Amino acid sequence: MSGVLSNLYYSTKDVKDLVSAYQHAGETGLQLAIERKSKQFENVQIQIAVMGESGSGKSTLINALLGLDEYEEGAAPTGSTETTMEITRYRHPTLPTVQYCDFPGLNTPRFPMKNFMKKTDFSQYDLGIIVTAARFTENDKLLAEALKKAGKPFYLVRSKIDETVRAESRKKDYNQEDMFRKVREYCISSLQAAGIQNTSVFLYSAFNLDEFDFPEFREAVASNLLEIQKNLFITALPNTSKAAIERKHKALRPFIQMLSAISGGIGVVPIPGLSLACDLTLIISGIVFMRSNLGLDEASLRRLAQRVGTSVADLRRGTEHNWVFGEITREQVVLLIQRSTVAVALTIAEPILDFVPILGSIFGATSSFAVTLMMLNNSLDTMVETAKIVLQNAKAAASSEGIGI
Repeated sequence: MSGVLSNLYYSTKDVKDLVSAYQHAGETGLQLAIERKSKQFENVQIQIAVMGESGSGKSTLINALLGLDEYEEGAAPTGSTETTMEITRYRHPTLPTVQYCDFPGLNTPRFPMKNFMKKTDFSQYDLGIIVTAARFTENDKLLAEALKKAGKPFYLVRSKIDETVRAESRKKDYNQEDMFRKVREYCISSLQAAGIQNTSVFLYSAFNLDEFDFPEFREAVASNLLEIQKNLFITALPNTSKAAIERKHKALRPFIQMLSAISGGIGVVPIPGLSLACDLTLIISGIVFMRSNLGLDEASLRRLAQRVGTSVADLRRGTEHNWVFGEITREQVVLLIQRSTVAVALTIAEPILDFVPILGSIFGATSSFAVTLMMLNNSLDTMVETAKIVLQNAKAAASSEGIGI
């Protein structure tokens, strides 16, 4: 199994725990045990340090990565004056182990720069992002050197590039590509002057996330995370484009493989009713988790609707699968299974063959794995297509309001 969930293998102990939970507390106990196993995905930690001078746009970048507007709960406060005097952690709204650590603006008169640099443990972060709105400063250099010394990768993000475009475009001989090249060259030469080689520079605007270098920036960050963190980072990013949703589509596949493996392990155990109960519970758990990470749960839809100035109903307009937005119950999953001839056949045959020695165990494992894999993959495909329609509606609403998404 590959991807962020490669460490979330199923074992004989998992099977024993789930069987024991079912025997002691029926389907309720089984559901709780499965949820505990599934939550191991959320135990993967990512800590990213976001640094730069006061007013460079650190907090705005954090909110863009979190998919939050500054007025929303959990967002980093922004403003023309320094709002951060100590390192502040901002957690992702649905994946709280993904954390962006907002460093103080190191150019403020009241800030004890030497003490801060001395007591800060840069090795605790997975990587660093240095944000600059204009020139590369002495403080930026100190941060870069500290990250380099700690052996941590980092990126230089040139923020507010849209403002630069507006200002430069008034010039008679304006050429956008030439201007971008000069900005990048300045940033790279500033890093090289500080003795730092081969650091990537990305141009970004908080108001047009899929313009300029933001998509490449996301890919670069993911590439420098550990394998078990990579897919988690991708699923934690906001749905800013169909390509971003497709990346989540791919990133969630290992999660399905893990749940299907657990289902197959349970299918070997010849306890009447256990395998079907496990399959249904795993499918429910998987759908709910994937829906949340695709931004289709009620809370995420409300936040998005508020951000773009529309209603949840308008965001859902044109979507064909209303079950995606409703409560995911046992009955709903049974209805989904009934739409698949193969899944129905496997589900019916499995309890009958439970009583056939050896053959029943082999068939039970295979059929449980196959049904869970099939239903979760089908559900993921449906939710991905639904998420794309929701995004299209959100972009239309945002455009009419004259705002970005």
